[in-house]
Amino acid sequence: MTKLYKYQKTGVKGIIHFDGRVLLADEMGLGKTLEALTYLRLRPQTLPALVVCPASAKYVWKGETKKHTKFSGKILSGRKPRRFKPKDITIINYDVLFHWKKVLLKCGFKTIILDECQYIKSWKAKRTKAAISLGRKIPHILALSGTPITNRPKELYTTLHLIVPKQFQSFVPYAFRYCNRHMLPWGWDDTGASHLDELHKKLKKSCMIRRTKQQVLKELPDKRRMVLPLPITRPAEYARAENDFLGWLAKKSVDKAVKADRAIELVKLGYLKRLAAELKMKSVFQYIDTLLDDTDEKIVVFAYHKSIIQKLKTKYTKSVVVDGSVSMKQRRDNVKKFQQDKKTRIFIGQIIAAGTAITLTAASTAIFVELDWVPGNHIQAEDRLHRIGQKNHVQIYYLIAKGTIEQKLCKIIQQKAAIITNVLDGKKMKNEMNVFDQLMKWYERKLT
Repeated sequence: MTKLYKYQKTGVKGIIHFDGRVLLADEMGLGKTLEALTYLRLRPQTLPALVVCPASAKYVWKGETKKHTKFSGKILSGRKPRRFKPKDITIINYDVLFHWKKVLLKCGFKTIILDECQYIKSWKAKRTKAAISLGRKIPHILALSGTPITNRPKELYTTLHLIVPKQFQSFVPYAFRYCNRHMLPWGWDDTGASHLDELHKKLKKSCMIRRTKQQVLKELPDKRRMVLPLPITRPAEYARAENDFLGWLAKKSVDKAVKADRAIELVKLGYLKRLAAELKMKSVFQYIDTLLDDTDEKIVVFAYHKSIIQKLKTKYTKSVVVDGSVSMKQRRDNVKKFQQDKKTRIFIGQIIAAGTAITLTAASTAIFVELDWVPGNHIQAEDRLHRIGQKNHVQIYYLIAKGTIEQKLCKIIQQKAAIITNVLDGKKMKNEMNVFDQLMKWYERKLT
């Protein structure tokens, strides 16, 4: 079992103290998933457990379950439910929860984990109704969110009603007290906030565990990487492209007279790499949106291809960008704006163009939505945040397209990155194509 930090051990004790009915509200990057899994491990009577999460997090939960426990993890997909016998942990996304509700009610779950519980903020949503129906039949409820009290306490009520219904029986008194409820010409307005200090104290006493990075900073490593596999859209399209590549590679291997040079191989592998990135963008957007909702912090997003950077720019219009097309003056202005303007929360950088000679310490979270061939380039990009002036623990997320070339490429890069973590800015790495060569050998082995 993974070793826990002291604050994580305290968090698990808190879950036990609240008898598994808890709002686990540790700030993003502090390991809420590990704390929840540790609770289940220490309390086997709380199994089987149902994890409900955003679609982009399903494989993250399965991966973390395998990494930190001996539990089996099963993922449910699609809108056509089928009966099954749950084992340890069953994972399903909010989007299809309503369709599986009747089947899940018969499974005898002892714990339900609502990851990113703000997804059930609306009473009217089908997923909220399904979550409440399930929660009323399940004794232990772990609601996970990095934003326990936002500017709109209204959005938290459904979760609190589910966890501690005796404390939060009715929305109307809650709205008057904590949502600044008042009448407008068109009806009641519950979108405000009032008596937040009182609400915070009430939550801490009844169900909430909350720690920030600042509170536990001394316990955290300076920089931590996490690889998160994400589902892709149109997997059949990717499978066809990979099969076409394998067919070409088989023909090349058989016909010794035909020797494609490195450039052709790089183009063909590069196409698979770019296609994998494009097919995961829906999941990438969902993940970034969740991080933006979970915290007020700034985020740095690194990509490789122009097409991916353009998709990010189109989606996040208030971001600043540094890529190969940006002039030196604009580059300086964009970095300055990101560093100093509180409203500019996203920096989009091309891994190489934004990987040297700039400082991005206004953020402590970086996301790689694509991979470079050269491990040293990732480290240099990471260190735009992890450098003098950074006051916080730095969290690096690598969002990998599940079941694609990215998974193997990421493994190779991570292995090499561990060796060159202390590379200086601008230093050229030897054997830069080593990653590419290993990837080609891996595909060649698939043919045998």
